[in-house]
Amino acid sequence: MNEISAIRRSNPPRMTQAERTALSDARMLKAAQELIAERGTHNTTLREVGERAGYSRGLASNRFGSKEGLFSQLVLDFNRRWAEELRRTVGDSTGLPALAAALRTVEFYLINRPAEMRALYILWFESMSSHDEVRQRLALNHKAYRRDAERWVREGIQEGTIRNTVDAKTFAVEFSSVIFGLIYQWLIDADSIDVPAVFQRYQRNVVEQLAVG
Repeated sequence: MNEISAIRRSNPPRMTQAERTALSDARMLKAAQELIAERGTHNTTLREVGERAGYSRGLASNRFGSKEGLFSQLVLDFNRRWAEELRRTVGDSTGLPALAAALRTVEFYLINRPAEMRALYILWFESMSSHDEVRQRLALNHKAYRRDAERWVREGIQEGTIRNTVDAKTFAVEFSSVIFGLIYQWLIDADSIDVPAVFQRYQRNVVEQLAVG
C-alpha cells in the first residue's frame, strides 16, 4: 500500500483538457511573438506558429481560425497583462504620481520585456495597413491610454497639485505621443536609445509643465 502511495505521489496529476488548451495557446502566442519579432507579421504564418510551439502544422489554424484571429488574441493577452501591471504600479495614485507611475511601467516593459514589446509594437504598427481587427483594437487602446492620462491630470487639477490652466485633453495626446514616438525609435534602433535617461528627463519636463508653483 505504501509503495502504491509513493508511486502516485511521484507521478504528477494529469492535466485537464482546459489546462492543455491553455498551455498550447500560451505556447503558440509565445511562438507568434518570436516570429513577428524576427520577420514581421506579413511573413509569419499559422503553420510556422504551430511548428515553433511544438505542435502540428494545423493546430494554430484550428485554434485561432486565421492570422487576424491569432494577432487579435495576442493583443488581448498583452492588454490583460499590461492592465494588471499598470493597476499595480499606479494603484490609487492621481495627478503627477499617476503619470510618473505610468511612465515607469512603460520603461519597465522596454527594459525587462523587450522581445514582447518588440513583437507587439511591430504588430500594432504593421496592422495600420492590413489587419482591420487589430487596428480597431489599437484605436481603442489609444483612446483608453489618453483617457487615463486626461483623468489623472483632471484629478491633479482638482487636488490643486496641477495648474488649472493645463488643457487635460491636449496634454493626454502629447503624453501618449511621446511614449509611442519613443517606442517607434526604439524599435528602429534600440541601442541608440537610452531609455532610462529619456524617461527621467521627460518626467522632469512633465513636472515643470504641470506642477503648481
